[in-house]
Amino acid sequence: MTLRLIVPGASGFIGRNLILAAPTDWEVVAVYHNSRDFPTWVEQNNLPQVTAVSCDLTDEAAVRELARRVGTRFDACVFLAANGDPAYSVEHPFLDLQATVVTLLHFLSHLEIDRLIYFSSGAVYDGLPGPVSPAVTVSPRLPYAITNLACEHYAQAFTHQGRVGQYVNLRFFGAYGPYEPSRKLYTRLVRRFAFERVPQFTVRGDGRNYIDAMYVEDAIRGVLAVLESDQGNLTVDFCSGAPLTINELVEVAARTFGMADLEIEHTGQVPEYINFSASKEAMAQCFRFRPQIPLEEGLQRFADFLRRREEAPHG
Repeated sequence: MTLRLIVPGASGFIGRNLILAAPTDWEVVAVYHNSRDFPTWVEQNNLPQVTAVSCDLTDEAAVRELARRVGTRFDACVFLAANGDPAYSVEHPFLDLQATVVTLLHFLSHLEIDRLIYFSSGAVYDGLPGPVSPAVTVSPRLPYAITNLACEHYAQAFTHQGRVGQYVNLRFFGAYGPYEPSRKLYTRLVRRFAFERVPQFTVRGDGRNYIDAMYVEDAIRGVLAVLESDQGNLTVDFCSGAPLTINELVEVAARTFGMADLEIEHTGQVPEYINFSASKEAMAQCFRFRPQIPLEEGLQRFADFLRRREEAPHG
C-alpha cells in the first residue's frame, strides 16, 4: 500500500524512528520546527522519499504557507507535534496548550487528512486507580493530560466536519530507545549502569508509581499496523500491558547490566503519579499488534545504539 503521509513533529523521538521504518514507496512529508540537525539527519540516513519541511505550527500563517507548499490533502497523518513533558505543562500550562492543542487546530484547519493517527497519552487517565480503558470516565487534573484529551475530542470534531476521513486516537503509554531525549528515565538508567558502572540511582518520588513503556521498534510496528488498517473512528490504549513500578524498573535495569548491591535513593515528587494500568488487547484485536521485545533485550539494544553513536566519528 502506497501512502502520502505527513508527520508533524517528525524530528522527535517517535518521529525519527517512524520515518526510518516507513516503507520506501511512501511519500513522507516530515514537518519539524526547532531541530537544526533534522534535514541533515534525513540526508545522512538516505531517505529520498522523505521531504523535511520546517514550520511553526503555533503560527497560523506559517501553517497556511505549509499547506501551500506541500498540498492540502494527504492519505494519512501521524500527528506527533505536542509538548512531551508533563512537568513542563505544570509550570507553563498556557505554553503546553499552545504546543499541543493550538498546533493541532491550526493543522487541521488548513489540511485535509483521510486517516488521522493522533498520538494522545495514557496520562488522560490521571487520577484514576487500577485497570483503565477508553470506556471509563476520565477527568484529569494534570495540564498535559487535559490538553491531550482535548485533542482527542478535536480529532473527532474534525472528522464529524468532514476535514478528517477517519481518526484513531492512540493513548500512548510510552516507549524507550534510540533518539529519546537524554532527560528520559531509560537513557539515564542505561548510562548509569551500562556505561558509568555505578550501582546507585536516584528516583523522583517514592518509586511505587507505574511505568509501562515498550521498546521503540515495537511501538513503530504498532503505528505502521494502524496506518495500514482500515479500522477507524476509535480510541485505543497503546501500551505494553506489562507495567512495572519505577523501583522495579530500576532493579531490572541494574540486573540487566550486571550491577550488584543496588542502592535506590528517593527524592522529591513527580508531576504525573500513575496508579493505573491498561491492556494491550484492544491493539491486538483491532490492529493485530502485540509488543514482542522483552525489557531486558530492549535495554541491551538501546545500550548498543548509544555506544555506537558515541563511538562514531564526529564532524
